[in-house]
Amino acid sequence: MDRMARAGDLKKELVDYALSERFDGVLTELVLDAFPGGVVDDESLFAAVVEDFLFNHRLESGSRVVERFVAERRDLDEADKELLLGWLDNVQGVFEITEPYGVDGFLAFNHVDELTYCVRSNMGAEGVEALTPGTIMVGGIVPVGDEWMISGTPAAFPAEQADDVLAGLPEIVMEYPERVFRNSDKLAEARRIQADHRQAFIELHGGDLIVVPGERVQQTLMALYRHIYERAGGTDGPWTEPDLPPLPEEWTVAEKVALIYDEEDGLGFYPDYDLARQAFADPDLLRRRRHRDVISAYLREEGISPVPIRRLVAEAGPDAADRVFRKLLKKPRFSWERDGEALLRRYKADWYANPPLPRVTPSSPALTRRFRDANRP
Repeated sequence: MDRMARAGDLKKELVDYALSERFDGVLTELVLDAFPGGVVDDESLFAAVVEDFLFNHRLESGSRVVERFVAERRDLDEADKELLLGWLDNVQGVFEITEPYGVDGFLAFNHVDELTYCVRSNMGAEGVEALTPGTIMVGGIVPVGDEWMISGTPAAFPAEQADDVLAGLPEIVMEYPERVFRNSDKLAEARRIQADHRQAFIELHGGDLIVVPGERVQQTLMALYRHIYERAGGTDGPWTEPDLPPLPEEWTVAEKVALIYDEEDGLGFYPDYDLARQAFADPDLLRRRRHRDVISAYLREEGISPVPIRRLVAEAGPDAADRVFRKLLKKPRFSWERDGEALLRRYKADWYANPPLPRVTPSSPALTRRFRDANRP
C-alpha cells in the first residue's frame, strides 16, 4: 500500500480511538474550553482541538493519545509505529500555497516558521482541488517520510483574503513562539538577540538581577527597550507605557518584583523575591505564611523556571539552602549539594526535558510590518 494511503488509514483509526468513550470526559472539557456556549459551530476549530488532543495534550499518565494508541495496538508493525510516533512532530501553521506538487499535493510556505513544506493529501487529487497557488491554508500537517500529509480539517482562504488572514500572524507568533523555532535559523537568531538584550540589561542596571516596586515594572521595561533600541542606532520609538501590552496584574500589584535576565532562561519576572531573600537569610521566617508561600511557589509551580531558586541558593550559599528546604520540606537531613538538583528536576521536569526557548522572537520584514499594522511593539 502507498505510504500516504496507509497514513490516511492510520489517522482515521487514531481519530476514532480519540473520540471513543474512554476519553469522553477529557475531550469534552477541551471542546467546551474552545466553545464556551457548548455549540460546536466551527468545523476547523473543532478539528484543531482534536489535533491538539491527539498530539500535544498530556493525559493523567503523562502520555499523549497517539502514544497510548501505539502502546495498545499490538497488531501494528514497526513501520506503522514509527510513522504514528513521528506525528508528535506535527506542524500547525499558516501556509501559502506556492505551486502544485504532483496530482495530490502542493508546495507551501509557512508564514509562521518561514519554511517551505512539500504537502500531499491522502484523499488524492480531490483533497487538494481547492488548494490552488495563492490560497492560504490554516491548519496542521504531519510527516510521512520526506513529505507531509494534511491532518485534520484545515481552513482555506482564497488569495484575495490573504492580507486579512495574515494580519493575525503577530498574535500567533506571540502566543506560540515554539512554532517559529522549528526553523533552526530563527532559533539561532533569537538566541543571539536574547544574548544582546541581556547585555543591554546588564549595562543599564549593573547586573542581570534587579528588584523594583511592582508599579514600576512597566516603566523599567520601557527603559530597557529604549536602551536596546538606541544601542542599535535607533533615534525614535514607542517610549510611553501605553505602547506596551498590559502586564500581568500579579506583577504590577506586587510590592516588589525581581527582574532576572538569565543567560539561559531569558528575562523572567518573580514577585516577592525580596521575601524569599529574607527567608534565605533567616530561615526562621518560614514560620510566616508569606515567606513560606513564596518559596513554595518558586519550587512547585509549573510555570516558574528553576532560575529564582538557583539564584537564591547562589546568593545565600548551600548551607542556607539546607536550612530553608529542611524546614519547607520537613526533611531534617536534606542537603542542597546532594539533593538540590534532584529536587529541581522533580518539580521542574518539563523545563529540564525541553531546554528553554528564547523569550524573544526574531521578526522578518514582512512580519515586522504586520506588527506595526497591528499597533504592537
